[in-house]
Amino acid sequence: MSNPIHIVCATDENYAPFASIMMKSVLEHTSSFVNFYVLDGGIKKRTKSLIAKDLKKYPNKCIQYIDMAKYNLDRFPNVKHYSLNAFSRYFIPKFLPNVQRILYLDVDIIVTKDISELYNQDIDSFPIGAILEDFYEGNYTTLKQKIWPDYQGQDQYFNSGVLLMDTTKLNKMNFTEKAVNLTIQLFDKLSCPDQDVLNILFENNFKKLDYRFNFMPDHIHYLREKHPNLSKIDPMVIHYSMIKPWKDLSLAQAEFDKIAKNSLFQKRLKKTYHTKSISKFSLFGKIPLFIRTIQ
Repeated sequence: MSNPIHIVCATDENYAPFASIMMKSVLEHTSSFVNFYVLDGGIKKRTKSLIAKDLKKYPNKCIQYIDMAKYNLDRFPNVKHYSLNAFSRYFIPKFLPNVQRILYLDVDIIVTKDISELYNQDIDSFPIGAILEDFYEGNYTTLKQKIWPDYQGQDQYFNSGVLLMDTTKLNKMNFTEKAVNLTIQLFDKLSCPDQDVLNILFENNFKKLDYRFNFMPDHIHYLREKHPNLSKIDPMVIHYSMIKPWKDLSLAQAEFDKIAKNSLFQKRLKKTYHTKSISKFSLFGKIPLFIRTIQ
Protein backbone atom coordinates (compact mmCIF):
# COMPACT_ATOMS: atom_id res chain seq x y z
CA MET A 1 0.00 0.00 0.00
CA SER A 2 1.21 3.53 -0.78
CA ASN A 3 2.13 6.05 1.88
CA PRO A 4 -0.83 7.21 3.98
CA ILE A 5 -2.71 10.41 3.22
CA HIS A 6 -3.27 12.87 6.05
CA ILE A 7 -6.47 14.94 5.88
CA VAL A 8 -7.68 17.51 8.39
CA CYS A 9 -11.18 18.96 8.65
CA ALA A 10 -12.88 21.12 11.26
CA THR A 11 -16.44 20.82 12.51
CA ASP A 12 -18.83 21.23 15.40
CA GLU A 13 -21.94 19.20 16.23
CA ASN A 14 -24.10 20.99 13.66
CA TYR A 15 -21.82 20.29 10.71
CA ALA A 16 -20.66 16.82 11.81
CA PRO A 17 -23.00 15.02 9.34
CA PHE A 18 -21.35 16.83 6.45
CA ALA A 19 -17.89 15.97 7.76
CA SER A 20 -18.95 12.32 7.66
CA ILE A 21 -20.26 12.72 4.11
CA MET A 22 -17.04 14.43 3.01
CA MET A 23 -14.93 11.63 4.51
CA LYS A 24 -17.18 9.02 2.91
CA SER A 25 -16.68 10.63 -0.50
CA VAL A 26 -12.90 10.52 -0.03
CA LEU A 27 -12.91 6.86 0.96
CA GLU A 28 -15.32 5.89 -1.80
CA HIS A 29 -12.76 6.95 -4.41
CA THR A 30 -9.38 6.48 -2.70
CA SER A 31 -7.40 3.26 -2.30
CA SER A 32 -4.60 4.65 -0.12
CA PHE A 33 -4.86 4.56 3.66
CA VAL A 34 -6.26 7.86 4.95
CA ASN A 35 -5.66 9.37 8.38
CA PHE A 36 -8.46 11.81 9.17
CA TYR A 37 -7.91 14.40 11.90
CA VAL A 38 -11.15 16.07 12.93
CA LEU A 39 -10.76 19.41 14.70
CA ASP A 40 -13.49 18.91 17.26
CA GLY A 41 -15.48 22.02 18.09
CA GLY A 42 -17.96 20.21 20.33
CA ILE A 43 -19.10 17.00 18.63
CA LYS A 44 -21.30 14.78 20.79
CA LYS A 45 -20.19 11.28 21.69
CA ARG A 46 -23.20 9.66 20.01
CA THR A 47 -22.47 11.61 16.82
CA LYS A 48 -18.90 10.32 16.77
CA SER A 49 -20.26 6.80 17.17
CA LEU A 50 -22.57 7.35 14.22
CA ILE A 51 -19.67 8.66 12.10
CA ALA A 52 -17.73 5.49 12.95
CA LYS A 53 -20.69 3.36 11.84
CA ASP A 54 -21.20 5.47 8.73
CA LEU A 55 -17.62 4.79 7.62
CA LYS A 56 -17.30 1.26 9.01
CA LYS A 57 -17.16 -0.47 5.63
CA TYR A 58 -13.94 1.36 4.67
CA PRO A 59 -10.93 -0.41 6.22
CA ASN A 60 -8.38 2.05 4.82
CA LYS A 61 -8.91 4.81 7.35
CA CYS A 62 -8.30 6.05 10.86
CA ILE A 63 -10.24 8.92 12.48
CA GLN A 64 -8.75 10.96 15.30
CA TYR A 65 -10.59 13.76 17.09
CA ILE A 66 -8.61 16.73 18.34
CA ASP A 67 -10.36 18.67 21.09
CA MET A 68 -10.09 22.36 20.20
CA ALA A 69 -11.27 23.58 23.63
CA LYS A 70 -7.70 23.85 24.90
CA TYR A 71 -6.77 26.17 22.04
CA ASN A 72 -8.94 28.96 23.40
CA LEU A 73 -10.88 29.76 20.22
CA ASP A 74 -13.01 32.16 22.28
CA ARG A 75 -10.23 34.71 21.93
CA PHE A 76 -11.29 35.20 18.31
CA PRO A 77 -14.17 37.44 17.24
CA ASN A 78 -17.31 35.71 16.03
CA VAL A 79 -17.44 37.44 12.64
CA LYS A 80 -20.74 37.46 10.74
CA HIS A 81 -22.10 33.96 10.14
CA TYR A 82 -18.70 32.26 10.45
CA SER A 83 -18.10 29.75 13.22
CA LEU A 84 -15.18 30.17 15.58
CA ASN A 85 -14.21 26.66 14.52
CA ALA A 86 -13.02 28.16 11.21
CA PHE A 87 -9.94 29.40 13.07
CA SER A 88 -9.02 25.85 14.09
CA ARG A 89 -6.89 25.41 10.98
CA TYR A 90 -4.41 27.94 12.36
CA PHE A 91 -3.22 25.29 14.82
CA ILE A 92 -2.69 22.39 12.41
CA PRO A 93 1.13 22.74 12.28
CA LYS A 94 1.28 22.76 16.09
CA PHE A 95 -0.54 19.53 16.86
CA LEU A 96 0.80 17.64 13.82
CA PRO A 97 4.42 18.84 13.60
CA ASN A 98 5.71 15.40 12.64
CA VAL A 99 3.34 15.04 9.69
CA GLN A 100 4.98 17.24 7.10
CA ARG A 101 2.23 17.16 4.46
CA ILE A 102 -1.37 17.86 5.45
CA LEU A 103 -4.40 18.32 3.23
CA TYR A 104 -7.03 20.54 4.81
CA LEU A 105 -10.60 20.21 3.48
CA ASP A 106 -13.71 22.13 4.47
CA VAL A 107 -16.65 19.87 5.31
CA ASP A 108 -18.94 21.37 2.64
CA ILE A 109 -16.96 19.37 0.08
CA ILE A 110 -17.47 16.24 -1.98
CA VAL A 111 -14.54 14.35 -3.51
CA THR A 112 -15.25 12.63 -6.84
CA LYS A 113 -11.90 10.93 -7.61
CA ASP A 114 -8.86 9.48 -5.88
CA ILE A 115 -7.68 12.23 -3.54
CA SER A 116 -4.06 11.04 -3.79
CA GLU A 117 -3.61 13.06 -6.99
CA LEU A 118 -4.26 16.26 -5.09
CA TYR A 119 -2.36 15.15 -2.00
CA ASN A 120 0.77 14.36 -4.04
CA GLN A 121 0.84 17.65 -5.94
CA ASP A 122 4.25 19.29 -5.97
CA ILE A 123 4.07 22.61 -4.14
CA ASP A 124 7.78 23.32 -4.74
CA SER A 125 9.34 25.43 -2.00
CA PHE A 126 6.07 27.06 -0.95
CA PRO A 127 4.53 26.59 2.52
CA ILE A 128 1.06 25.92 1.10
CA GLY A 129 -0.73 25.04 -2.10
CA ALA A 130 -4.13 26.59 -2.77
CA ILE A 131 -6.64 27.31 -5.52
CA LEU A 132 -7.29 30.81 -6.79
CA GLU A 133 -10.56 32.61 -6.25
CA ASP A 134 -9.56 35.19 -8.85
CA PHE A 135 -12.89 34.86 -10.64
CA TYR A 136 -14.74 36.50 -7.73
CA GLU A 137 -13.49 40.07 -7.51
CA GLY A 138 -15.43 41.07 -4.40
CA ASN A 139 -13.24 39.29 -1.87
CA TYR A 140 -9.84 40.53 -2.99
CA THR A 141 -10.98 44.10 -3.66
CA THR A 142 -12.53 44.22 -0.18
CA LEU A 143 -9.27 42.94 1.28
CA LYS A 144 -7.28 45.66 -0.51
CA GLN A 145 -9.68 48.56 -0.02
CA LYS A 146 -11.10 47.98 3.46
CA ILE A 147 -8.95 45.50 5.37
CA TRP A 148 -5.28 45.52 4.34
CA PRO A 149 -4.29 48.43 2.03
CA ASP A 150 -0.77 47.03 1.67
CA TYR A 151 -2.10 43.86 0.00
CA GLN A 152 -0.29 43.39 -3.31
CA GLY A 153 -1.71 40.02 -4.32
CA GLN A 154 -4.34 41.62 -6.56
CA ASP A 155 -6.42 38.81 -8.06
CA GLN A 156 -4.04 36.15 -6.71
CA TYR A 157 -6.50 35.72 -3.86
CA PHE A 158 -7.11 32.08 -2.93
CA ASN A 159 -9.92 30.15 -1.29
CA SER A 160 -9.06 28.63 2.10
CA GLY A 161 -11.40 25.62 1.83
CA VAL A 162 -8.71 23.42 0.28
CA LEU A 163 -5.13 23.81 1.48
CA LEU A 164 -2.11 21.60 0.94
CA MET A 165 0.17 22.42 3.86
CA ASP A 166 3.86 21.88 4.60
CA THR A 167 3.90 21.91 8.41
CA THR A 168 7.69 22.18 8.63
CA LYS A 169 7.75 25.40 6.62
CA LEU A 170 4.71 26.75 8.44
CA ASN A 171 6.27 26.21 11.86
CA LYS A 172 9.55 27.82 10.73
CA MET A 173 7.65 30.98 9.79
CA ASN A 174 5.68 30.97 13.09
CA PHE A 175 2.48 30.70 11.10
CA THR A 176 0.17 29.94 14.04
CA GLU A 177 1.26 32.91 16.12
CA LYS A 178 1.13 35.29 13.17
CA ALA A 179 -2.35 34.13 12.14
CA VAL A 180 -3.72 34.42 15.68
CA ASN A 181 -2.28 37.90 16.23
CA LEU A 182 -3.38 39.22 12.85
CA THR A 183 -6.92 37.91 13.32
CA ILE A 184 -7.26 39.66 16.67
CA GLN A 185 -5.71 42.84 15.25
CA LEU A 186 -8.17 42.99 12.33
CA PHE A 187 -11.25 41.51 14.01
CA ASP A 188 -13.49 44.51 13.25
CA LYS A 189 -12.48 44.68 9.58
CA LEU A 190 -12.39 41.08 8.36
CA SER A 191 -14.89 40.06 5.69
CA CYS A 192 -13.91 36.41 5.14
CA PRO A 193 -12.16 35.99 8.50
CA ASP A 194 -9.59 33.19 8.28
CA GLN A 195 -9.42 33.41 4.48
CA ASP A 196 -8.51 37.10 4.52
CA VAL A 197 -5.83 36.49 7.14
CA LEU A 198 -4.32 33.60 5.18
CA ASN A 199 -4.21 35.69 2.00
CA ILE A 200 -2.35 38.43 3.83
CA LEU A 201 0.17 36.01 5.33
CA PHE A 202 0.77 34.11 2.08
CA GLU A 203 0.53 37.03 -0.33
CA ASN A 204 2.19 35.81 -3.55
CA ASN A 205 3.80 33.00 -1.54
CA PHE A 206 1.78 29.90 -2.35
CA LYS A 207 1.67 27.29 -5.08
CA LYS A 208 -1.32 27.78 -7.37
CA LEU A 209 -3.16 24.51 -7.91
CA ASP A 210 -5.65 23.64 -10.62
CA TYR A 211 -9.25 24.81 -10.33
CA ARG A 212 -10.53 21.23 -10.42
CA PHE A 213 -9.04 20.69 -6.96
CA ASN A 214 -11.44 23.25 -5.49
CA PHE A 215 -14.29 23.60 -7.95
CA MET A 216 -17.09 25.87 -6.73
CA PRO A 217 -20.08 25.06 -8.98
CA ASP A 218 -22.21 28.01 -7.98
CA HIS A 219 -19.46 30.39 -9.14
CA ILE A 220 -19.07 28.77 -12.55
CA HIS A 221 -20.41 31.81 -14.42
CA TYR A 222 -17.77 34.03 -12.78
CA LEU A 223 -15.05 31.52 -13.66
CA ARG A 224 -16.12 31.41 -17.31
CA GLU A 225 -16.16 35.20 -17.54
CA LYS A 226 -12.67 35.46 -16.04
CA HIS A 227 -11.23 32.59 -18.07
CA PRO A 228 -13.20 32.25 -21.33
CA ASN A 229 -10.54 29.99 -22.83
CA LEU A 230 -10.49 27.60 -19.90
CA SER A 231 -11.18 24.06 -21.06
CA LYS A 232 -13.95 22.01 -19.52
CA ILE A 233 -13.22 21.28 -15.87
CA ASP A 234 -13.43 17.70 -14.62
CA PRO A 235 -13.64 18.42 -10.87
CA MET A 236 -11.96 16.20 -8.32
CA VAL A 237 -13.10 18.32 -5.37
CA ILE A 238 -16.51 19.99 -5.41
CA HIS A 239 -16.76 22.78 -2.86
CA TYR A 240 -20.24 24.05 -2.04
CA SER A 241 -18.91 27.40 -0.88
CA MET A 242 -22.06 29.37 -1.62
CA ILE A 243 -25.21 27.27 -2.03
CA LYS A 244 -25.31 24.42 0.47
CA PRO A 245 -26.89 21.34 -1.15
CA TRP A 246 -28.59 20.33 2.09
CA LYS A 247 -30.49 23.61 2.09
CA ASP A 248 -31.00 24.69 -1.52
CA LEU A 249 -30.42 23.32 -4.99
CA SER A 250 -26.83 23.47 -6.10
CA LEU A 251 -25.58 23.16 -9.66
CA ALA A 252 -23.76 20.04 -8.47
CA GLN A 253 -26.65 18.60 -6.49
CA ALA A 254 -26.47 15.07 -7.92
CA GLU A 255 -22.87 14.59 -6.77
CA PHE A 256 -23.78 15.45 -3.19
CA ASP A 257 -26.97 13.40 -3.14
CA LYS A 258 -25.14 10.32 -4.48
CA ILE A 259 -23.06 10.19 -1.30
CA ALA A 260 -25.58 11.66 1.15
CA LYS A 261 -28.41 9.25 0.35
CA ASN A 262 -26.32 6.34 1.69
CA SER A 263 -25.29 8.14 4.86
CA LEU A 264 -26.49 7.03 8.29
CA PHE A 265 -27.13 10.72 8.94
CA GLN A 266 -30.01 10.62 6.47
CA LYS A 267 -32.64 11.18 9.18
CA ARG A 268 -30.86 14.28 10.41
CA LEU A 269 -30.37 15.48 6.85
CA LYS A 270 -34.09 15.20 6.18
CA LYS A 271 -34.69 17.82 8.85
CA THR A 272 -32.64 20.37 6.92
CA TYR A 273 -33.55 19.30 3.39
CA HIS A 274 -36.67 20.70 1.80
CA THR A 275 -38.14 17.20 1.75
CA LYS A 276 -41.11 17.07 -0.60
CA SER A 277 -41.23 20.85 -0.47
CA ILE A 278 -41.44 23.39 -3.25
CA SER A 279 -38.20 25.11 -4.13
CA LYS A 280 -38.02 28.88 -3.99
CA PHE A 281 -37.70 28.75 -7.79
CA SER A 282 -41.09 28.59 -9.47
CA LEU A 283 -42.81 29.44 -12.70
CA PHE A 284 -45.11 32.48 -12.36
CA GLY A 285 -44.88 31.97 -8.60
CA LYS A 286 -47.22 28.96 -8.75
CA ILE A 287 -45.77 25.96 -10.56
CA PRO A 288 -42.70 24.48 -8.87
CA LEU A 289 -39.72 23.97 -11.12
CA PHE A 290 -37.92 21.73 -8.65
CA ILE A 291 -39.18 19.31 -6.04
CA ARG A 292 -36.54 17.41 -4.15
CA THR A 293 -36.50 14.51 -1.75
CA ILE A 294 -33.96 12.10 -0.35
CA GLN A 295 -34.87 8.58 -1.37
